[in-house]
Amino acid sequence: MRQIDISKKNIFLTLCGFEITWFACVIGDYKGFPSLGIILGLIYLTLFLYFAKDKDKTIKICLKYSIIGIVFDSFLSYSELYVINSIFMFGLIPIWLVVLWISFSTLFVDILIFLKKKPLISFLAGFILVPPTYYVGIALDIARSSNLFLAMATMAIFWGVFFYFYSISTKKK
Repeated sequence: MRQIDISKKNIFLTLCGFEITWFACVIGDYKGFPSLGIILGLIYLTLFLYFAKDKDKTIKICLKYSIIGIVFDSFLSYSELYVINSIFMFGLIPIWLVVLWISFSTLFVDILIFLKKKPLISFLAGFILVPPTYYVGIALDIARSSNLFLAMATMAIFWGVFFYFYSISTKKK
């Protein structure tokens, strides 16, 4: 079995950094201060990159997964399946959502590696666990949907497939 080269402290700090960013993005927009998530997210990303052991690898991973997510969320907004009402927009989605996607992609660097070569578990995790996080936006009235059932089904399929492909992707050394 392969040893994971990341300390429990780094796992904790990465998870806390992402969760604080997520909370600041969602609650910041809800409370009328959408720049809160942008600011805290950029601080988290700066610190994450500063402490990254392999900066080139980290940047490539973060760009790869965040671009996929940004395109997906832009599709959701364009189709009006899930639209976030925000002041600061980057194309079809809020700037804070771009920061959130980049922050989320940091989890693929060292945290979610336990999903590697576990495609069924990965698919189920994405399919079941992630769509409810989008529903928070509806519940807080910062997002709307033209068809909530179709939106959640689309998200479940996307996230299941997204995690599945992450699981089967080969790790380049």
